[in-house]
Amino acid sequence: MSYIPSSRSGHLLSRGVADGGFSRFQAEFPHLCETSLNSRGGPSTAMVPSPVVGLGGLCLGSDCSDADSEPDRDSMSCGLDSEGATPPQSGLLPSFPVQILPNLYLGSARDSANVESLAKLGIRYILNVTPNLPNLFEKNGDFHYKQIPISDHWSQNLSQFFPEAIAFIDEALSQNCGVLVHCLAGVSRSVTVTVAYLMQKLHLSLNDAYDLVKRKKSNISPNFNFMGQLLDFERSLRLEERRARERSSGGQESATSDPPSFFTTPTSDGVFELDPT
Repeated sequence: MSYIPSSRSGHLLSRGVADGGFSRFQAEFPHLCETSLNSRGGPSTAMVPSPVVGLGGLCLGSDCSDADSEPDRDSMSCGLDSEGATPPQSGLLPSFPVQILPNLYLGSARDSANVESLAKLGIRYILNVTPNLPNLFEKNGDFHYKQIPISDHWSQNLSQFFPEAIAFIDEALSQNCGVLVHCLAGVSRSVTVTVAYLMQKLHLSLNDAYDLVKRKKSNISPNFNFMGQLLDFERSLRLEERRARERSSGGQESATSDPPSFFTTPTSDGVFELDPT
């Protein structure tokens, strides 16, 4: 119970509590009360929020970052209700796997937990780019899992896992199976891995690969460190391609220095440039 702080209300509150408690005080002086009682005599629960059910022990509410290892932006947009759906009026984007290429899907933790959606899309391979989200259906034998234990943090080296992640995606596509690449919210880690795959397998520049994914999923936002790793990856791919050309030409191709690597964001004039040294 709360009341209007004044000398008169303080006197009335003291008298109300002494003579019959809050119920009598509220009945006599409703204009001084900000709370109400329900029909059973207890405080009203109209403003009490509905409980939120987590995934694998994680608390995934409107502020759903995991204090231990999921502290930053990739913990956004991950609320679940008890049925695994987006809570009403939550303000979250609808969650569903986004198809990047035939059989290649990008999504969130919620997508990885929706077995009906996975079956509908023919997804049998799941690449889990988190250190602590569970591989929910691993024991039933219907899904192939690979887990990359990386947090969405500037200190993490995600690029070291690019080769095995790309090989896992290739294995799924070679079997004509769908593969879901997911992290917690599907905006940073899983996006970084997907962009790296497109760069290597489709021989795309970082700009073109990022734009392709951005057109499919507008809320992507890899952290700055991961973008730097993608720039390094682009340089390594250029170097490999140049060496392959030199081998195919018998070493006749002149050795020229690569132009500086850079990434221009599609929605701004900002440019990330890689130090050539």
